[in-house]
Amino acid sequence: MISFVIRQARPEDRARITALLDGASLPTGGLTEHLGTFLVAERNQDILGAIGLESYGDSGLLRSAVVDAAFRNEGIGSSLYSELLVLARTAGMRKLLLLTTTAEEYFRRKGFQVIDRAKVEGPITQSEEFRGACPESAVCMELLLL
Repeated sequence: MISFVIRQARPEDRARITALLDGASLPTGGLTEHLGTFLVAERNQDILGAIGLESYGDSGLLRSAVVDAAFRNEGIGSSLYSELLVLARTAGMRKLLLLTTTAEEYFRRKGFQVIDRAKVEGPITQSEEFRGACPESAVCMELLLL
């Protein structure tokens, strides 16, 4: 296992986060506007992974979970996810939603369940992800935070 620290993203991290997302064919729409809600995993001043949490009332949108391919299976993604859960609960969120085309099984193992995207309501539907950054073919998943 490698060592890394998790911290809140800063404006100067945007280019590296964008490169990670592009490298994983993940959407970058809305990244600039929500950069302050991202967490990054950093090692030796290099960003190895990132995850975003957008707030929409009592719902959160988990977005852009990404780890540099050279550092996968090192616990980075799980650590980022765990820290994101702490933030979501601290903010009083009751549920997390996400859209994915590649990580359905990963998030099933984290407790998410597939839901009908057409039945999602509220402000979260105005996010970049729901308005088109993620294709209609993306699987919609939900995790209730009890």
